[in-house]
Amino acid sequence: MENNFTVVVSHYVKKGKEEEFEQALKQVVQKAKDYTGYKGIQIIQVNHTIENEYMLLIRFDTEANYQIWAASPTRKEWSQTLKEYIIKESKVQYQEGLEFWFSMPKMATSAPPQKWKMAILTWMAIYPLVLTLSTLAGIHLSFMHPFLRIFIVSVLLVSLMTWIVMPNVTKIFTFWIYRKN
Repeated sequence: MENNFTVVVSHYVKKGKEEEFEQALKQVVQKAKDYTGYKGIQIIQVNHTIENEYMLLIRFDTEANYQIWAASPTRKEWSQTLKEYIIKESKVQYQEGLEFWFSMPKMATSAPPQKWKMAILTWMAIYPLVLTLSTLAGIHLSFMHPFLRIFIVSVLLVSLMTWIVMPNVTKIFTFWIYRKN
């Protein structure tokens, strides 16, 4: 199974420049799709009272493919364009695989997620997946040995959780995961 390499970049956009930044971002995302290993980007806008933070979660299949993108003329051109819109230097963090499920960068207004919140969201994601995948495996793979069926279900479950389900669950529930109680 290939690795998942995520780069988390926080850009602090000047007030009034959000629309231009977003248009420029759409253009660079379209160009990034042409690069080997590009798996997508998620954008989370964090509105602080003082600064306008855009958190970009950029995914590649491997660090090597990300490095090719990072050194590309397209990425360098984006960096130059970006200077028109940001108020301070961008922060960059690199993360791989499962550790990204809940490890969002520390935001000024947020504490690290509480374990009980992570447990609830993980259960909410895993339960329907286990139920669905197990049922489908029982129906369509009944001719296989149970150990092989469980192996296939577990590979599918981990893959879906890592690359599809948890990145989206984390994005959707960011307001709750990082809210101070």
